[in-house]
Amino acid sequence: MFEIPAVHAAMFIGAVGALVPMWRAHGTDCRVRIAHGAMALSMIAMMIPAVPAGIHLLGGAVLIALAVFVTGETMHRRTAVPCAVDLTAMGVLLLLAPMSAPAAAASAPAPSGHHHGGAGISTGWLPLVVLVCWALLTLCLFRSTPRRERRSGVKTAAAGSALMILGMAPMAV
Repeated sequence: MFEIPAVHAAMFIGAVGALVPMWRAHGTDCRVRIAHGAMALSMIAMMIPAVPAGIHLLGGAVLIALAVFVTGETMHRRTAVPCAVDLTAMGVLLLLAPMSAPAAAASAPAPSGHHHGGAGISTGWLPLVVLVCWALLTLCLFRSTPRRERRSGVKTAAAGSALMILGMAPMAV
């Protein structure tokens, strides 16, 4: 999806961020682990050149479906809710990706950089709004956890979310 080395680095950081909560996942539900693996695969797929846009759309839909799957488990709400926020935001950003890059390139000269607007809808500001809302929700979820309960798992999940937000930032510009 991108050919710029700095963007690849940001996406790699995002993939690492998706895996960070799995390092301290000793008390985490299997659903959350599956979801974090899917987010890491999605970030890696964005770094592969010449992947059809349909794959990213499918990946976005799968991530949103995984958000519903993750919240189905009531035992681990402290880990499931932040994971569902990450899944939903990343899925929406992938769904906002352009439907067909070759068709856009054939009809008009392609501007430098990557711009969203799937199916011809002008939504240049929408990915940025999603990214800002994702960051604010992550911060809110971290701050709403009582200080005495902010064990390493909550801190690790927040750090992973921050890295994923950084990794998805190229999608918003």
